Amino acid sequence: MLINVLKQILIDLWTHKLRSFLALFGIMWGTISVIMLLAVGNGFQVASYRNMMRLVDGTFFLIPGSLSKSYRGNPSGRVINAKVNIMYQIVDKVHNIKEITPVFQKRSDLNVANKKRAKDVYGVSSAFARLQKIDLINSSRFINKLDVLNKSRVVVLGSKVKEQLFGDDLALGKSITINHVRFLVIGVIKEGTKKAYDWYRNRAIIPYSTYITMFGNENVPYFIVLPKASADSNVVENNIRAFFARHYNFSFNDKHALNIFSTTKFFQFMRWFFIGIKLFLGLCGALTLAVGALGVANIMFVIVTERRSEIGLKMALGARRQQILSQIMLEALLIVFLGGLFGFVISSFTILLIILIGTPDWMGVPAMSFDAAVVTIFILALLAVAAGFFPAKQAASMDPVEALRKQ
Repeated sequence: MLINVLKQILIDLWTHKLRSFLALFGIMWGTISVIMLLAVGNGFQVASYRNMMRLVDGTFFLIPGSLSKSYRGNPSGRVINAKVNIMYQIVDKVHNIKEITPVFQKRSDLNVANKKRAKDVYGVSSAFARLQKIDLINSSRFINKLDVLNKSRVVVLGSKVKEQLFGDDLALGKSITINHVRFLVIGVIKEGTKKAYDWYRNRAIIPYSTYITMFGNENVPYFIVLPKASADSNVVENNIRAFFARHYNFSFNDKHALNIFSTTKFFQFMRWFFIGIKLFLGLCGALTLAVGALGVANIMFVIVTERRSEIGLKMALGARRQQILSQIMLEALLIVFLGGLFGFVISSFTILLIILIGTPDWMGVPAMSFDAAVVTIFILALLAVAAGFFPAKQAASMDPVEALRKQ
């Protein structure tokens, strides 16, 4: 009986080719939309995670600001003048800090053999390379503790700066001038595979003690702090804020006086942000799929209207309402199934084609995840039931006498 019903459905689909194609196309296009949007979202999420993980290791960025409200005689707007010596007090007073570095920054003129470039020069400690996960080319070294202690005139160049100043020539062991002061090149930052995220490729880095000698004991724009692996990051963050609040006499709750940017919290935020993006993309695809299901429902209503006499005759001969309901539902499910199947096949080939062509680094590689497939199948099943139920219910509720008389 089931085989006979399927034969009748296929014959009817073939008889009304245009109508069947439009119904299948709506479901197919909706399926492609859901899968492709989720696949692209998944690839973008993976690529973004990979780039963020280069920085996410629990570090804090401490950015001194100004008081947003008066506190114990200190007026609102008072600037927090954090000098470099506060770094040693942070290590001494706040427990569970593994590494810390100040970060100075100033636009300066770099010159080699009349090749002059204006670049940002950073003044940092020896911990900076580890905290920022900076890789150097072979035979290079980064600033060490002796360089800081001796105020050595040594510099590490970003890959782009090296290329602009030296071209294809070797830079290690050669000299450049920074604001007319001679420096020895001891390192070159390796060219990253993800150029868009290689922040220091266009910068020069010197010891912070040398920076202070050249430019004066300025306020530190920000510090980078790495807690110990066993420490609770929230506790360390609160202890740092409490220390600054006591030392500079501002309210512990004044976030403007000391802005603490936690890479761990940022990563958690971004994780939920990407989940929201994927949900949004899935919703857009689901709405497209719903439009296709609405088309299937409309076609099923047309089919029910055309078959009034057939349905009435079947019911007059003893067919139960459940049988009529099942037949119409089965036809709707078959249309949705075929449309979804074609959509899955086309989406798979499209994703494979995109992978072969290649995508930008920031976009990642689209991938049909298991979650995307499950979500698509669930939406298809739900819409198939919805598209077939109401026309089937209308068909099953017909009065056989009325159906035959109207025909």
